[in-house]
Amino acid sequence: MKRFTSRHGLPVHCLTQSLEGVMGYIAWAIVCYLTLSNAPAHTEAGQIRLFVIVALLLLFIVGFFYTTREQQYQRMDMRIRQLSFTVQFLAVLGIRFVADSGVIAILSVSLAAQLPFLMSRSVSYLTVLVLVLIDLAFIWGEPDAIIWTALGAAFHVFALLMSQRVIQEQEARDQITILNRELLATQALLEESAKQTERIRIARDLHDGLGHHLTALILKLQYLTYTTEGETRTRIEETHQLSRLLLTDVRNTVHEMRGDSSIRLKEALEALISQIPRLRINLRMDDNISVADIEVAEALFRCIQEAVTNTLKHGNASEMNIELQHGVNDVVLTITDNGGCQLDWREGAGLRGMRERIEALKGKLDVASGSGFKLNITIPVMESL
Repeated sequence: MKRFTSRHGLPVHCLTQSLEGVMGYIAWAIVCYLTLSNAPAHTEAGQIRLFVIVALLLLFIVGFFYTTREQQYQRMDMRIRQLSFTVQFLAVLGIRFVADSGVIAILSVSLAAQLPFLMSRSVSYLTVLVLVLIDLAFIWGEPDAIIWTALGAAFHVFALLMSQRVIQEQEARDQITILNRELLATQALLEESAKQTERIRIARDLHDGLGHHLTALILKLQYLTYTTEGETRTRIEETHQLSRLLLTDVRNTVHEMRGDSSIRLKEALEALISQIPRLRINLRMDDNISVADIEVAEALFRCIQEAVTNTLKHGNASEMNIELQHGVNDVVLTITDNGGCQLDWREGAGLRGMRERIEALKGKLDVASGSGFKLNITIPVMESL
């Protein structure tokens, strides 16, 4: 299921819906009761004013719902939520004009609590200042107006700071999760690399040690077949044939071990993309895909790692597709997501590092943007995967 993420890329479904959601709806219900119960409706003008208040209250709760909705919008998710927040703001301002009720400040505090998920820190503080000044403007001239405004400002700032603290804590938890996942994935890749190194070492020892000794033994036995007679020669010929069969078995074993010395990426990649918060990743590759060159395997691994990190930070995507294909002389990695991408995007340090790593292996990196972000990576290999 797609989840609403804040402008910081955090999963707000568990924050806004559980915290602001429940409290926001309760606060709205209380404001409705107190505002409507004190609104006179015995005159025609009072009835019209009551109708406007009800309409504005309904407009506020609709805007609140679309701002804190659990499911992510397919397109322009953050823009839609910011627009819904603006609707809430205008509804509160309108109720201030038509209703003489101080409890509207409760809805204003609710707006302050939503700000960190939708806007930058500076814009959030500026908006809180505007909300406080609006409260002051409507009670200016009343007794203790400054004191009540200061009290309202304290509640606004408190709500804002609490939301920021929630974001910071979630960022810390996400960072720990990401580091742990990358550590497990790197460990899996290192294990595969160690297995490859050990298989090659054993195959070399068999070839250089046992293989050479068996070859020398076969030559000596072959010589003895020409210098002996009778039953002894028969026994030597049998031993000679057994030695040749043994050498053939050793050579086959060496060939199989060298052929099985490729690095299997799937286990490492599955560890890398598992338990990614707010992002569903589809990995498409054959179970038997492996790479003989450790540098190519590491380059593919690091490119996918960087792509996932960039999508989480900048893409605001809910789904990513990773496809690894092999050809006769190259390996092709395609990575796409459904996040929004600005047309004037620039290549940052992550993409530059990815491009340098690929070009060092005589590979090629193509980047495309539009409805999502797409990376197409081609790396030549000495042998097919």
